[in-house]
Amino acid sequence: MQASGTRSLAGKIGVRLVLLGLLTFLVGRLFQLQILGHEVYASRADANRLRTVAIPAPRGLLFDRNGLLLARNHPSYQLGIVPADLPNNDPDPLDIDEEFEAIMDILVASEVHTRRDLNLEIQRTMFRSLGYRDYLQVLNNLEIPVIFVEVPVDALAEEGVESDTPPLPDIRQPIPIEGLAGLIQARVQQERQGNASNPIPILFNVDRDAIFIMAEQGYRLPGLRVLEGAVREYVYGELVSHILGFLGPIPEDLTEDYAKGGYNDPNEQVGLSGIEATYQNHLRGKPGQQTIEVDIFGQEQGTVGTIRAPVPGQDMLLTLDIQLQRAMYNALLAMATEKEADSAVAIAIDPRNGQILGLVSLPTFDNNIFAEGLGEAYFRLIQDERRSLLNFAISGLYPPGSTFKIVTATAGLEEDVITPRSVIVDDGPIYLPNEFFPDDPTQAQEFVSWNHAKGFVHGPLTLRQALSVSNDIFFYYVGGGYPRQFIGLQQEELATWARRYGYGEPTGIDLPGEVRFAVPDDQWKRSEWFSNWVTGDSYNMAIGQGYMLATPLQVLQSVIPVANGGTLYQPQMVLQITDTTTGRTQDFMPRVTRILDVDAGTLEIIRLGMRDAVNSPEGTATRGVVEGVVVAGKTGTAEYCDYDTELQDCLRDEEGNLPTHASYLAFAPFNQPEIAVMVFVYGGGEGSEAAVPVATHILDTYFVLKGDASQPGDRN
Repeated sequence: MQASGTRSLAGKIGVRLVLLGLLTFLVGRLFQLQILGHEVYASRADANRLRTVAIPAPRGLLFDRNGLLLARNHPSYQLGIVPADLPNNDPDPLDIDEEFEAIMDILVASEVHTRRDLNLEIQRTMFRSLGYRDYLQVLNNLEIPVIFVEVPVDALAEEGVESDTPPLPDIRQPIPIEGLAGLIQARVQQERQGNASNPIPILFNVDRDAIFIMAEQGYRLPGLRVLEGAVREYVYGELVSHILGFLGPIPEDLTEDYAKGGYNDPNEQVGLSGIEATYQNHLRGKPGQQTIEVDIFGQEQGTVGTIRAPVPGQDMLLTLDIQLQRAMYNALLAMATEKEADSAVAIAIDPRNGQILGLVSLPTFDNNIFAEGLGEAYFRLIQDERRSLLNFAISGLYPPGSTFKIVTATAGLEEDVITPRSVIVDDGPIYLPNEFFPDDPTQAQEFVSWNHAKGFVHGPLTLRQALSVSNDIFFYYVGGGYPRQFIGLQQEELATWARRYGYGEPTGIDLPGEVRFAVPDDQWKRSEWFSNWVTGDSYNMAIGQGYMLATPLQVLQSVIPVANGGTLYQPQMVLQITDTTTGRTQDFMPRVTRILDVDAGTLEIIRLGMRDAVNSPEGTATRGVVEGVVVAGKTGTAEYCDYDTELQDCLRDEEGNLPTHASYLAFAPFNQPEIAVMVFVYGGGEGSEAAVPVATHILDTYFVLKGDASQPGDRN
């Protein structure tokens, strides 16, 4: 009995000790959790239920110089996935048969989206966000065949893709749903290595009704989020696409640079071309911030704390006149269509300050197609051999042709090679002796003027007359001289004056993508062609051909000092910036880039020659007359080589002639110029036939809009 009682007592004590130990452990654990680890676990709890999200700032609006709206914003819905809200214990976080199919079913049920369109859009979105190689790797791992499309190497280079990159995948056919899920899973894994709370967009431009259904079915779709935002709408589309540009996701190779500038959301849309890119930081504004509380499914329950409101982007008033732009576009498009031209350019500028009044580059595109992302339309454009995305006004290099004679004339007068009264006779082709066989006329090189092919010569000419009729013989002599008869310009003198007129350097226009081509001279030819400069090179350069290349905007810049008396301005597209929060405005003042140090008489002779080109019966631009306004102009016709790989030679017409580009420079009114125009038509033939009518329509429209066309103006 005693032993039994002792064992019972010992058992009770043991149980009590165990209970006491458990209680002590629980109390200690509670003390650890609630006292010692309070801050840590409270922080973790808050991290689970609280999310700090950015509030996008409304992007600044764009207007033309008269206050007409060019670009605005409108609301948009997207679908995204938050990696942090996906089941971590699920080896396949996006179950194909349930969550993913549910998404597709809901969207298709809205009767706005088709399953095929959804497939393609998700595929394109994942291609953009994953990147080229990861996208291909996922599909290869799933053994899903990929069809490729060939893209010209130069088109790849323009998009920043290395020339040795394999062809782009053709994202125009649906892929199996397991491929879409695999792509999304790969993107989720990418994001989990960074900020897993950032939503990953998987679908843009989702119908509003489908969005409501998604919100109601949120508990069935863990990790799925409805993202509200705004997309850019360009009111005039293709009329101004090269000027305004478009938006897109931050380029992968620039992510770190953007992050340093405060761009923390890798999915944020930024300007990729045009004004949108140049003034990205002005237009973007400053994103706001708010803290939201979410439930166990990651669904938003409410806002916690103070909301930091976003600061809207700044509005911009451009120098562009949209009514003039429309007239320029229509006239140029009609001529380019008639001439079957691969490309064409028209630019109008105010020579008093450098403000761009209109700028058209053909072919063009509708930048509204990028509003919901860089999808199939983008790939079609970069695969287009016509390179529609390229702004040929600042990125195309062509021989300036006879418009360059302005430079040769200036150099000839300023370097005392000729005077305004000097006479050079055009009595037919000239034959430049071969330097190695100077006495053998059969070895001489023939140089002709455009008029010789038409069966007549111009006879004795002064500089003013030579400019009016655009005689080549006159400028051959001035540019390179003739052995033992005439001492012309030294080659470096002509190159120097070309640089003074702005050739060889970017104009500095506030649009991205401007290119330059060095002014050719002896040193340039030695380094590029490993040969010496010869007199024939000077002849060709004197009439704007040979090695001489420039963008249409550079050519237009060369006439500005002639029009305004010697000042070269930096072209500008923005007239005024307005802070929508404070109402303060910032005006963009004209920026002088160079004063052309020339005698006033030199510019006057050139101006008179250009006026005669339009208003004299013998001039090459007689189609350039605008009623009530005196116009001065200079035509240009430049041969070029359209190389045929099969023939291993340049294409020629039946008479053996090379094709020609057409161009024309003009300014008006003659005594007080307020507009200068450049028109270029690729392969358009004669400048007088293809370029002059377009420019004349532009000038006529300008003065009609201004209300001055009916005025006598300065007819004298």
